[in-house]
Amino acid sequence: MRRLIGVIALVSGVSLTAQTQPSGTGRGRIIGHVLTPYAELVGEATVTLTSSVAQTVRTTRTDERGSFSFENLPEGRYRVLASKSGYTGRQPPTLSDSGSFFFGQGTNVDLTENEAVSDLQVLLQRSASISGRVIRPDGSAAPGVQVQLAVRAGTGRGILTEAQATSQFDGRYEITGLPQGEYLVGALNVAMPTRRGFDAAGTTQAERNAAGRQAVAAATNSHWSWYPGVSDSEPGSPVTLLEGVNAEGIDIWLTPSQRFSVSGRVFWPVGVTLNGITIDYGDPGGTNSGLWLLSDPGGLFTLSGIAPGTLTMLVRAETDQGMMLGLATTEVTVDSVEDVRIVVDRPGLVAGRITYEGSVPAASRATGLRAVQQLLKVSALYPVPESSIDSSGRFELHETLGEYEFALIGLATDLSIKTVRRNGRPLPSNRIGVAAGETIRDVEIVVGR
Repeated sequence: MRRLIGVIALVSGVSLTAQTQPSGTGRGRIIGHVLTPYAELVGEATVTLTSSVAQTVRTTRTDERGSFSFENLPEGRYRVLASKSGYTGRQPPTLSDSGSFFFGQGTNVDLTENEAVSDLQVLLQRSASISGRVIRPDGSAAPGVQVQLAVRAGTGRGILTEAQATSQFDGRYEITGLPQGEYLVGALNVAMPTRRGFDAAGTTQAERNAAGRQAVAAATNSHWSWYPGVSDSEPGSPVTLLEGVNAEGIDIWLTPSQRFSVSGRVFWPVGVTLNGITIDYGDPGGTNSGLWLLSDPGGLFTLSGIAPGTLTMLVRAETDQGMMLGLATTEVTVDSVEDVRIVVDRPGLVAGRITYEGSVPAASRATGLRAVQQLLKVSALYPVPESSIDSSGRFELHETLGEYEFALIGLATDLSIKTVRRNGRPLPSNRIGVAAGETIRDVEIVVGR
């Protein structure tokens, strides 16, 4: 798909060359005009003369005929730039010696001693913009997404770092101050997490770990979509800007990363009557999170739209003998996964005691304990395992299966979990794994400042 806005030939600026630098004072002159590609003479434009060696900065304004002049100039190299509201001094992108693309701007003049440059042309053109919306594959607005312009570079793309924007709450973006030319418009497929600091007293280690995993997952799974909605492996359609004419409605549809299906069957013990089966699936960062309500009487299921990577499936089965749980993982790589077997059984139980370092008043102590699943981001359909804490610090967490971090409820902000022990030995990362039907009763959670 190609959106054609217009094609206009560009009037190039004049560059006079020599190899001298400014020094001392002199009687050189630079006289010229500010004009557009259509040879329109631009009056009331600001013209700036700079020389980095002599630290010279002079400004003047053009008359109604677009004329300007600078007098009493020593020899050296000068750069002449023009500006005016509604115009841009940018010129179509070019490739720099370093291999990056940039907008050219202004005109260089190498002035010899007492030389007069009498007809320097400095280019301005009416500025244009590219705007539209960033749209998710389901048709909803995608806020907080980076939109970036690029130009064709051989068989690839040259990124224009000077031309980017971020989509707003309604998915709209606008990149302004553009010269005429042909551009590719790209957008990241996900909004990147905002980098922020943490208040150690106001957040738990589990919350900080989760935020870090979210950032890593976003960076790992992000990729570019190019207007109108193709993946990074395809060229995309260029947008051609006419001088001073805005390109509207350049909507970018985000493309999902490569997706597959995962199918299999849920098994349950003989003699158990099922009332319903739910499959939570995903990964720790939540990038693949989803929920499947299984209706097939034989326990068959198919999860669709799964991105490559490790996928964990947590099955909850409501039965006539109470809640049963099952857990399985698989690796999604280059094709769909079939014949995944998930067996549900009685859940595990974790019990133990909360202890405190030093003297901690009862009002500062935790009133409850929550087990936060770490193998995947679970849905809100079922509550996370929670337990009250009695006066001696004892707790019991029922219906557990998987790997958990502990979070205390009602704990004073100056206190936190220092270590988690089982059989007197500290657990790595304060996590504990629970198998189906397993009962663990020797957990000690140590809290301190």
